[in-house]
Amino acid sequence: MLLSIDRVLQLLAEGKSLEKIAELSDVDVSEIQSVIEEARKIILEYDKQRAKSKIIVKKKSSITQDKDESERVSENIFDGLEVLSTIPTESVLTMYIDGASKGNPGHAGIGIVIYDGDDRLVGKVSAYIGKKTNNQAEYTALLRAIQLALYFKTKTLKIRSDSELVVRQLSGEYQVSNANIKKLYEKVMDLKKQIPNVKIEHVMRNFNEKADFLAKKAADKKR
Repeated sequence: MLLSIDRVLQLLAEGKSLEKIAELSDVDVSEIQSVIEEARKIILEYDKQRAKSKIIVKKKSSITQDKDESERVSENIFDGLEVLSTIPTESVLTMYIDGASKGNPGHAGIGIVIYDGDDRLVGKVSAYIGKKTNNQAEYTALLRAIQLALYFKTKTLKIRSDSELVVRQLSGEYQVSNANIKKLYEKVMDLKKQIPNVKIEHVMRNFNEKADFLAKKAADKKR
């Protein structure tokens, strides 16, 4: 088996012990430990770079005070993304999405839970998106999910939301009359055309608890 950081981290995420990974890779445990240490250094360096980036963004924000807060905080599609395992490219991804607003409108957040074609949890998003309504937050979560899918060149994307309004508007059953929602709706409709197969379906709230938790967690950070 090819010994790589991605493979070792994937096996660890699957619950494999260091001894089992060493056995599967036909190497000593010490080599597995070296790979893990290398991954740790990469992550630490990445965190340092992110910290530097945050300082730069903060300086820019103080200069451009006329720019809407929600635009500033949602510019980066990787904001709040945590990769738990290797996210495959050009494959099937399933994403559970949700948006939460504390005040409607108020401080809002989005939550996304990402599964691969084998139904393995590979990533999640918990990101603050400024002051928005619940519906704006729902659409922002949907838009972010599609943007991430495009980044990973996803061939088949399944999106599951507990917002019946959003799902019915996207299917054409309901019209979009709100001007702010319409902008997000048009972006979603435009971007989803770039993915070969997209299915957006409604699920009951109890099947979307993880995404709901991540959205509320992000919104609470700014309360």
